Amino acid sequence: MAQVKNVREQIEFLKALQVLDKEIHLLNKEKDTFPEKIQAIESSLETKKTGIKEADANLKVLQIKLKENEISLQQKEEQVRKLQLQLYQLKTNKEYSTMTQEIEGLKADNSLVEEDMIKLMDGIDDVKKKIAEEKEIFKKDEESSRKEKDVISARIKEIDSKIMQLTAEREKIAPDIDKRLLASYEKVLNNRDGVAIVQVEGGTCGGCHMSLPAQIVSEAKLKDNIITCGSCSRILYLDDNDEIN
Repeated sequence: MAQVKNVREQIEFLKALQVLDKEIHLLNKEKDTFPEKIQAIESSLETKKTGIKEADANLKVLQIKLKENEISLQQKEEQVRKLQLQLYQLKTNKEYSTMTQEIEGLKADNSLVEEDMIKLMDGIDDVKKKIAEEKEIFKKDEESSRKEKDVISARIKEIDSKIMQLTAEREKIAPDIDKRLLASYEKVLNNRDGVAIVQVEGGTCGGCHMSLPAQIVSEAKLKDNIITCGSCSRILYLDDNDEIN
């Protein structure tokens, strides 16, 4: 890095800037999670809505089957009535016996249809009850989801307001920093999770925690030049009262 004047002063400006930038970074990071959360809320509701639609479709199928059985039963009962009327017109016992068997067969079929209809009606009642319960649950979930999204929306507004405040504070400090140094700082800031200047901690970089050569630690302590970590490129510093281990 090119020579920077008043390194000690510049580092203090960078430290102050880093406090603001770290908070801005964390706020933006939190804000970035909200679209996914909103999507999850909406997807959950959509899944439940789809379940209700499928139950409604199933109900319609059962109702159609019931209607078909009702029509079939009416037709068979009409057949039975017609055959019963014809019984009195038959001339031989054989004809009478044959038609009687046919009537009994139709009645047996009707009994099966009636049993099936009872099962269908029970099924329809169960499905209707289930749909009513699911719709009531969905109504509550929908209200709960709306409140969740309102909370997120309010938080986004808070974050935006806070970022504006922090940015305004940042703009007061940034002009005091050497332009080339600021550009270098911001490049590292964007590439290193919002942390561009770190304190040396026990002979290691406070950012990546890699061990630092003793000379680098000493130079960071002196603050005659801008010293960076060879591993993560973050700017290094030690406060005057920090001891070198």
